[in-house]
Amino acid sequence: MLDVYQKLEKIVLKQFISNDLYVRHAYSRNVDVALQGVPDIVIRPRDAKEISEILKIANTENIAVIPRGAGICEFGGSKPIGDNGIVLDLKRMNNILSLDEENLIVTVEAGISWAKLNEYLCHYGLYTGCMGPGSGMSASIGGGISHHSVGGGGCAKYGACTNQLVSLEVVLPTGDIIETGSQANRYSKQPFNRFGNGPDLAGLFCGDNGIFGVKTKVSLQIFPRPEFAAYKTFQLPRKEREVSAKIMSEVRRKGIDVYDLMYIMDLLVRVGTQEGYMPMWEHLKKKRGVIFYTVEANSEVELNEKVKQLDEIMLNNKTELLGAEISDGNIAKWHYVEQGHWQFYHNLWGMYPSMQALTAECFAPIHRYPSILNDIDQWDMEHAEDMQKISEITKIRPIAGSGPILLIDGNNVEITCGFTSFWAFYNGKVHKTIEETNIKLWKSLLERVTKQGVQWYMMGDFMSRLMVDINAYSEEYYNLMKPIKEIIDPKMILSRGKFNFWGDGKRV
Repeated sequence: MLDVYQKLEKIVLKQFISNDLYVRHAYSRNVDVALQGVPDIVIRPRDAKEISEILKIANTENIAVIPRGAGICEFGGSKPIGDNGIVLDLKRMNNILSLDEENLIVTVEAGISWAKLNEYLCHYGLYTGCMGPGSGMSASIGGGISHHSVGGGGCAKYGACTNQLVSLEVVLPTGDIIETGSQANRYSKQPFNRFGNGPDLAGLFCGDNGIFGVKTKVSLQIFPRPEFAAYKTFQLPRKEREVSAKIMSEVRRKGIDVYDLMYIMDLLVRVGTQEGYMPMWEHLKKKRGVIFYTVEANSEVELNEKVKQLDEIMLNNKTELLGAEISDGNIAKWHYVEQGHWQFYHNLWGMYPSMQALTAECFAPIHRYPSILNDIDQWDMEHAEDMQKISEITKIRPIAGSGPILLIDGNNVEITCGFTSFWAFYNGKVHKTIEETNIKLWKSLLERVTKQGVQWYMMGDFMSRLMVDINAYSEEYYNLMKPIKEIIDPKMILSRGKFNFWGDGKRV
């Protein structure tokens, strides 16, 4: 690899490339506890041209390239599958390129975070609508587009962040650079529309999990933030899963324009208050689940009418209104006013010290999620023996369940289900039993949820390969994906191995 390193070193400055063992190991992790792959080289390009040159060398040498935004994805999404390849770190590409206030479109480099972009936009009274993923404090715009991300706020109103996409600049695996949407016309002076000039090629790169191209420039539709907002939190009665789903369905059937609507199950309320990280609910006598809404409006009259309709739905479903302040349990206010969305969404993580979540992020129809959560409870009981193998070492049993159930566009929700567990390195020792059990349980849970007919959006290497391995894709669908990949990426160098697209690379 020394020869390859020397070739790459001529593309970027020396401080932006490394084959140091410590640096390489730093790039061998995402947020999951189970997967690890150490790259040969880490490089930080500054623009599409440098990325193009890097990919051309990778093609010549037949070396895998793994794009990495912020590296906070799950399922091993931005690390090598096995110990090999070049990690393409896009953090240098974090600039805002233009703000078109007339057409309400912002163009940014793909490595910028959702938080940085929205902090910039707030000074103009604007926001991105969907605020990106729940990890948007550091998550990159390019990563969000690669995953159809939701979770950061505003998803009931705006849907996934790809709904806002106007155009992309993408470096194809061969090194060619293309633009999509209005920018497919070389005479277009600025991005203004996604659809037209032929087929919607931008859609090919939305949710591709990094297999079809490296996103370098993203143009998004942006929105004025309404002047008025209301946010209320309610405690749910018994059969909270069914009741919360009923509430969400009624909101959609009545056509109420809600900004966010989220159900937080009793497990999170109970364990969260028990461990002291949700003090707002410590005063609740019954640690049942809660549901909250946020609405925005351009006038007090409009706002009051929305609140009236939503409160009526809540009252008819026998929920109990909590106080108006955060200290009263009104997490809706903290979520919206204090921008708690980026601090809260993945609250399965860190339930206990050293614990992380092996999660499963998917979309499902509103009416399906109670049965999916019930089936996860059943799965947990069926795997008590495997759970016990971990708790014998750690003295704490892994916890299965779900983070918040979040209303997104249409009659759909986002489910972040999974289980918490421990790293293999625990209490000063490496426990192979923990690692092996984590992988076994994770695969089992993902397969179980897949067979509920959900739609995965964040897939990484683990989930994308599992879908193929368990024949979840129809033969016709997979046989269409594969030749598209082969045409765009003949040597399968980009994100090699995802969806079992290996090419001549060594299969792990």
